[in-house]
Amino acid sequence: MIVDFEISQKILVIAEIGINHEGDFETAKEMVEAAAMAGVDAVKFQTFRAEKFIAKTEKQSVAFFKKMELTDEEFIKLAKLSKERGLIFLSTPFDPESVDLINSLSPAFKIASGDLTCLPLIEYIAAKDKPILLSTGGGMVEEIEGALKAIKTINRRLVEEKQVVLLHCVSSYPTPIEETNLKSIPFLKERFGLPAGFSDHTLGITACLAAAALGARVIEKHFTLNKYNREFRDHQLSADVEDMISIVKEVRMIEQAMGEYKKEPQKCELNNIILSRRSLAARINICQGEVLTNESLTFLRPGSGISPAKIDKVVGRRAARGIEERTILSERDISW
Repeated sequence: MIVDFEISQKILVIAEIGINHEGDFETAKEMVEAAAMAGVDAVKFQTFRAEKFIAKTEKQSVAFFKKMELTDEEFIKLAKLSKERGLIFLSTPFDPESVDLINSLSPAFKIASGDLTCLPLIEYIAAKDKPILLSTGGGMVEEIEGALKAIKTINRRLVEEKQVVLLHCVSSYPTPIEETNLKSIPFLKERFGLPAGFSDHTLGITACLAAAALGARVIEKHFTLNKYNREFRDHQLSADVEDMISIVKEVRMIEQAMGEYKKEPQKCELNNIILSRRSLAARINICQGEVLTNESLTFLRPGSGISPAKIDKVVGRRAARGIEERTILSERDISW
């Protein structure tokens, strides 16, 4: 459960704003407003200080991420705005100081795929005793096991009470649809006994909808105000407002369609069952006292009489009275 949102009852749809605001606070606010209009449940950002997670030798990368930073004060305002718009505020922290900030603003943590093996950061987050969305892009089973072991070492409750959600993710931008491997979602759920979700990097919304049908309890999709003619790559693989509205609408319909883990007739089909099924019937005119045989019987609609599944119990019995051809048999027509 994240705040009062129970993912076992409803799929959590997250608009991953990430760094698509490109360091502009006004754009970030506009994106929160747009995400709320689209009907998502949560917005997610990325919180970091470039020099705290990238080596100084990687000057180009440091410069890029430095440009994408928002201040602590801006994150505080974004969290407040999100709450005012009825959204859960989430962020992926990349350093301990950012963890501390997000801990004061968010009811849960997202751990990036790239930090799946950064066990000290995972342990630091686990100590905050909040639900964790653990992205598994590029991960092996052994690495996921290692991350979960790190969480349990610090805070066993999170795992035992299923407060860790494993997000299937493919760390490629964009991800080729043929390498999306959505069957990892039920695999993660069954292998680790934890809720599973999907962090999407594909083009379009198809993978998100398929993930929902495969049992994902969290759907995270990158979000942008405009995905066309943008220099930063993440815009291309993001959902715009229209796309996100479609995701929310279709995911909710999929939820309704999923039903329960059982097989039995639905209310809407009860009448049709009788109309479409068959009953044992006389193939020819049958006289009173005549032995009923496979040759004298047939199977006709509707299914209001004796089921053809019971033919072995009927063959060999005698007719209790005369039965006209193409007439459905009743219990009274047979000498039991």
